[in-house]
Amino acid sequence: MAATGQKPEFDRKLPDLTPERRRLLRKLLSSVDAERGGRRPLAASSAPVSQDPELTFETDDPSKPESVKAMFRRFYNNVSKQLDSGPFGEFSYFLNYGYVPNLSPTESAIHLPSHYLNKNSVRLVLELVGKDSIDGRRVLDIGCGRGGTVHVLSTFFKPASVTGLDLSTEAIAFCRRVHKETNVYFQEGDAEALPFPPETVDLVTNVESSHSYPNIYRFFDGVYSVLAHGGRFLYTDVHAVEKHVEYATYLKSLGFVVESDRDITANVLLSCDEIAGSRVQAFSSGNAQSVMANFLAVPGSEVYESMKRRLWTYKITRFRKS
Repeated sequence: MAATGQKPEFDRKLPDLTPERRRLLRKLLSSVDAERGGRRPLAASSAPVSQDPELTFETDDPSKPESVKAMFRRFYNNVSKQLDSGPFGEFSYFLNYGYVPNLSPTESAIHLPSHYLNKNSVRLVLELVGKDSIDGRRVLDIGCGRGGTVHVLSTFFKPASVTGLDLSTEAIAFCRRVHKETNVYFQEGDAEALPFPPETVDLVTNVESSHSYPNIYRFFDGVYSVLAHGGRFLYTDVHAVEKHVEYATYLKSLGFVVESDRDITANVLLSCDEIAGSRVQAFSSGNAQSVMANFLAVPGSEVYESMKRRLWTYKITRFRKS
């Protein structure tokens, strides 16, 4: 399903917005021109300084998975609170690093207008889906955050249903408040203990979330369990090079078949070059700078440099349950 020749999704929805929300959205979209011209980018103009607590990765006992999960829950709850405090919080769906095309062939079947809102982040999801249709399928997005992936899937495709699952109470509350598409559902839950019966899902997506799971193998086990026979697992994240090999080997041992495996590190770095630095300003100035730089993969941060030096790679891998 291509978007060429269609009105941008945000234009189609503008008549449904209140005058105040239309004004805010138009103001947000106008900053795209500044970004393309090398001036102050999109997110930099969209959020005030928040007085919420600092975003920090602090845990009582890093050796205990439950302590690590509690830390991530607190962190992402504060992420959502800080984004919600800004005037454009209602349009802040995405936390992923994004994707920018280069000379490598694109795999998305959908062409986005040049001024599409959150274009880089939307592109990442569309590249994950590729040229395959998900129409009529029961989809589960694990680690849904503020609903960006769910929104893309329900906007550009016609799944039978899309369910978003996330550990963050604040993120799920945001999703339920903002995303009102038909056949879209949200549930608070643990990616390592999926609250769904076996073989009840046709497609699982996981976008830039699994690196925060204390026991990623429980997550992989759960994905295999909930997928119906022939179901597909669309997976994208950044890991150390050796971990990608280790995880793929484990998934194949469960009974998954690798349909495609693609390194998009260069595309993600291009996106970080465009938008990561500006996104920092969407959060409180009281946050630890190094934490925010790594969280958003700002150029010069440890995460960014690890990708640039090829110590970590960002991949899209598509699996099928045999």
